[in-house]
Amino acid sequence: MKSPGSSDAIPHAVLVAALQEFTAKGYADARLDAIAAASGVSKRMLHYHCGDKLGLYRATWAHVLETVRPDDDDLRPHSNVPVEALQHVVGVIYDYFSANPLAVRFIIQENLHPVLPLEGVTGLGGQSPIVLEFDRILLLGRDYGAFRTDISALDLYILVLSLATFPTLHQRTFENLYGIEMQSTVLSDKLREFAQDTVTSLLTSSPRNEPGSSYTSLLASHGANSSALGAEVYGDQPNPETQDLTTDDAPDYRDIYGMDD
Repeated sequence: MKSPGSSDAIPHAVLVAALQEFTAKGYADARLDAIAAASGVSKRMLHYHCGDKLGLYRATWAHVLETVRPDDDDLRPHSNVPVEALQHVVGVIYDYFSANPLAVRFIIQENLHPVLPLEGVTGLGGQSPIVLEFDRILLLGRDYGAFRTDISALDLYILVLSLATFPTLHQRTFENLYGIEMQSTVLSDKLREFAQDTVTSLLTSSPRNEPGSSYTSLLASHGANSSALGAEVYGDQPNPETQDLTTDDAPDYRDIYGMDD
């Protein structure tokens, strides 16, 4: 038997029902009876799988993180053109968060009204596949001379998460004030493009920070950019293989953006 509280050991229907109950009512007012009834699992079996309500909440948190974390195959771009690779990854992240509004609300709720101790909350960032993929793309863009070197993978993740979760968090306000249905299919597609264009524009704009730093460089002491790949992207020492843009062999915008002649 899997250990109590492990999301792998809990029926999927229970996790779905728990996510709905915790998101709608909050941890304090959520009831195991309601989760059992909605999932078709007895309360006794809930205790068998989870131990108690906190165990189920912890398992729901793990389930939520898995829900919004893209599969490696989906995340990996098929192009080595910097902008194409970047926009692919931004689009995939946006799609996962946009498609799971309950998961977004649960994450925000846990941040606003914490239930789990900080050390027990596995993060969305760190050395996750998303951050590592952003690291790889930043290094690729830097080798082309296309992307700023004062922006980190964590900077990008913060920006993309902000844009991807905005429609879910502000749906009611924007519909009431402006008559805009933020989660409509048409607008969702345009906001996805908006996120891609925003991140691309940021990375191809003029630097604002010192070389080797980033907007979140103060987090470096917590290991935000501790990977070897990150050190190469954000380090003070230039990459000896970086192309010299003053030579005739330097790539032009067609290489950077994947455009044909």
